[in-house]
Amino acid sequence: MINDFIDTVYKRIVALNSLYDLNSIPYSDSFCKETEYLFSLSINEINIIIKILSESHKIFVMEISKEQYDDKKDKLYGYVAADILIIEKLQGVFHKGLTVEYERRFGERKGSAQIIKELMPNLKSINNSILGIVLNKTVMLDNYLYLLRKNHNEYTEEWKREHLNQQILKYHNIFNKDSKGKDPGEDSSDGKGDARPQRAVDSPLMEDFTEHVTKESVEKVLHIYGVDFFFRVNLRKYKFLYLGQVIETGIIDRKEDLLKVKEMLKKVKENANKDKELEKYYDHIMSLDIKITRRISYSKI
Repeated sequence: MINDFIDTVYKRIVALNSLYDLNSIPYSDSFCKETEYLFSLSINEINIIIKILSESHKIFVMEISKEQYDDKKDKLYGYVAADILIIEKLQGVFHKGLTVEYERRFGERKGSAQIIKELMPNLKSINNSILGIVLNKTVMLDNYLYLLRKNHNEYTEEWKREHLNQQILKYHNIFNKDSKGKDPGEDSSDGKGDARPQRAVDSPLMEDFTEHVTKESVEKVLHIYGVDFFFRVNLRKYKFLYLGQVIETGIIDRKEDLLKVKEMLKKVKENANKDKELEKYYDHIMSLDIKITRRISYSKI
């Protein structure tokens, strides 16, 4: 179970980083809150996952702002995947953003290297301004790229995998507990562990997610959350007709993704006798299965 949670959190960070704009570095406050609601993880569990990802060099954790006691604000962190391609692209985005923000504030265009040299000694005075935040992120990304190149042996996939497994063993028991909230395609047998208080689909943010899907393009949602998560959420909500419409549009066209969602639906069908609610959607499930199969036959990849 812990492996799945770690993988999900990591993929969310990568997806957000891969938007490649000035908002591509998720902040700890909003990221943890969304993850808490979407996956029914406690804040403590999310913090442990972030620690595991950081210790195994899967991500970098940068300080955005210090704790503000007067305003009762916690210290704010940003999360960046320790991937050289992602870091290089983000570095370009933020160096350009730094020159734009400097010109907007001072009415003078300068190169990013010159701006960093000029402003870094006085970073504290502009720390919480837009310019200060962009400057801080730019410098940190430069540092991360330097680390990736200098200590490249500690950022290979083999090194990450080995240390990730060590961290998982260290924290395994914290996540080794059953949940009352099951996917329709999960085994419904009772467990002995502590149950989570609510399922992800019961949370307020899940309702927001469903609304987001209807208002924004499906392509954008798939880019941020991935096919896996998108289908899992909608299968939990018994939205088989909606998923059929999505399949028919051809938005999901990779054979690998289609085979994955077909396997998810297979698990749903296998557990239909354990979920009385699913019996009401038998025709919708079969229709979705046919559409997925047909789309697989069209797929070229």
